Amino acid sequence: MTVRTTPSAPRTSLDLPVSALPGVGAESAKLLERLEIRTIGDLLWHLPARYIDYSTFRPLRALRADEEQSAIAILGAISQRRTARGQQLTEAQLLDEDGAPTGVTASWFGRQFIKERVREGQRVRISGKVGWFGRTLQFRQPKIEPADAQAVHTGRMVPVYRLTEGLKEGNLRRWLHTAVEGGPRRTPVVRELADALPSDVRERRELLPLPEAMAEVHFPSSEGRLFAARRRLAFDELLVLQLALGQRRAHWKKDAKALPLRADDRRLDAWIRALPFTLTADQERAFAEIRADIAKAVPMARLLQGEVGSGKTVVAALAMRIAVESGAQASLMAPTELLAEQHATSLRRLLPDAEVGLLTSSTPAAERRRILDELASGRLGIVVGTHALVEERVAFERLALAIVDEQHRFGVRQRTTLREKGIDPHLLLTTATPIPQTLWQTVYRDLDVSAIRELPRGRQEIRTEVRTSAALPKVWPWLRERVAAGEQAFVVCPRIDPGEDPDAPDVPSAVAVERELRTGPLAGLRVALLHGRMPAKERDDVMRRFAAGEIDVLVATTVIEVGIDVPNATVMVVLGAERFGLAQLHQLRGRVGRGEKRAFAVLVSEAAGESERLAAMTERTPDGAPLDGFALAQRDLEIRGPGEFLGERQSGVPELRIVDLADLDPRLLADVTAEADRILATDTDLERPEHALLAEAVRALWRRTALA
Repeated sequence: MTVRTTPSAPRTSLDLPVSALPGVGAESAKLLERLEIRTIGDLLWHLPARYIDYSTFRPLRALRADEEQSAIAILGAISQRRTARGQQLTEAQLLDEDGAPTGVTASWFGRQFIKERVREGQRVRISGKVGWFGRTLQFRQPKIEPADAQAVHTGRMVPVYRLTEGLKEGNLRRWLHTAVEGGPRRTPVVRELADALPSDVRERRELLPLPEAMAEVHFPSSEGRLFAARRRLAFDELLVLQLALGQRRAHWKKDAKALPLRADDRRLDAWIRALPFTLTADQERAFAEIRADIAKAVPMARLLQGEVGSGKTVVAALAMRIAVESGAQASLMAPTELLAEQHATSLRRLLPDAEVGLLTSSTPAAERRRILDELASGRLGIVVGTHALVEERVAFERLALAIVDEQHRFGVRQRTTLREKGIDPHLLLTTATPIPQTLWQTVYRDLDVSAIRELPRGRQEIRTEVRTSAALPKVWPWLRERVAAGEQAFVVCPRIDPGEDPDAPDVPSAVAVERELRTGPLAGLRVALLHGRMPAKERDDVMRRFAAGEIDVLVATTVIEVGIDVPNATVMVVLGAERFGLAQLHQLRGRVGRGEKRAFAVLVSEAAGESERLAAMTERTPDGAPLDGFALAQRDLEIRGPGEFLGERQSGVPELRIVDLADLDPRLLADVTAEADRILATDTDLERPEHALLAEAVRALWRRTALA
């Protein structure tokens, strides 16, 4: 946790330009700026990416091959020569401390300066990996320092940092050592770090003081101390995030007054009995949670997650029905016009006695005027559209429930827009990408979460197989057979155009694959192309034709990941499957198998048999069932990390320098949550003097991230 300001004069050494550190010249400062390091404080917060453990010392005669280790040695003869390949090779004989030969050597390629920095007869500390060279042991490319110098690069747990071209690892580590440990007549600047954590919290949770934790994270004295230091920084990081989200939620609930929405139990039971299917237990549970929320004057803020086809729309429809029964209005916003049209069709089927308006950029002018008039007068109870519903000049008479599909980071800006219209709606966000628990407990703390894990009864499993491209000569004729039987297929590629990445010419592209299939293996079939660079109207037209059965095979990018339901689509072929995340592959697979026919997914990759994520797509639970979307989402998080999983702009996760949301200690999360709740319960606005630095850290978080 750090507070960054831009005062007219530096308040501490941390605010000084990084060039104020000894050894950091103008050119080095330019290189550091590429890493967004401008001040000494920025440098301190450039945390190690990993560590090399050089803390094990062994006598030269007891060194072990293929291990990272350290030794104290006297340098014997140092020689330099050119190899047959023209490389500069420096070699040094290593002697015991009593000067006796050991037969152990050290060698460096391309390090001419080694001979200038050390001398024969010097006592040194040397660290690195040892290997056999003929019958003798040899340190290869080791780190070396005078034995009487402070241990920076050798003989300890050595930090390894993210670099940029031109920036030398040794220089960066040396500058950070100066900032952390100080130097001759120089006090360590790490001591100037302001500790934002109140002392009572630190003592209660047995946390290290911040300056001490920062010093240990950069140059750990032991594994135990490093763990304690990282736990302290992780605590701070999570606490600021929890305070920011908890504070936002508290303000939203305190200042807003929603319309309570209620329906008689008997009428509600009659609506549910009239549905063309029976609700699953998960649907009933999620609906009960939503019904309880919208009955209050405090606006609901809830995320409804469940994979494709789990029945989220039915739950949302029942909530909308309660809104209309209460004399209020409800809106449903979708990310695309096509999805909005699909939702409108579904709602009209589920709510046959309710008028459902559809408002998109394609709505004819006369129809648009009618819908806008009826929304403003309150005569129209339900409207479906894109996000233009809140961003354009759409006036509602009594909007009480806003449902947002596939936009789980629906942010403050849209909520503020609604409130500027004098509206405090209950907010229900839905997503078909199941979110791992550790993520929604932290990044989504301002939302309550409901989950639908069960799929509706009778939903068939999609048979999934992983194949290499060598199987394609058999796949395409089989796909032709499926089309001949009256079915349709998707072929998905990881990129649009073959020229996108000259360094990866073998990556399948939608443009090239569509052309190849249309003129080759699938000639004579109705093959079409769909990708994100096509105009929106053209994309929608292609999807409508596919849904209407006018296209046999649709070659596309992930633009279909969130798309219209086509019950007749039974085959999904994903080319270059190793380039997609697990959650993405699961989403794509969910585009088929929406009808009664057996569905198939073929994942094509040269990494078949080697890829963790492809193996997970065919993995089974102990009872023989395939992994569901929630299990795959957790596995995806472990493989890819949270920034990739959520999308950096949505998650704000790059700001989490220490916390690994894929492997978050539940005890740490529980401790942080308890302290965040304790603080917010008595000081929601963080106005107390002891919370001043926490308040500034929260403000800085909002400035730096896309969470707001």
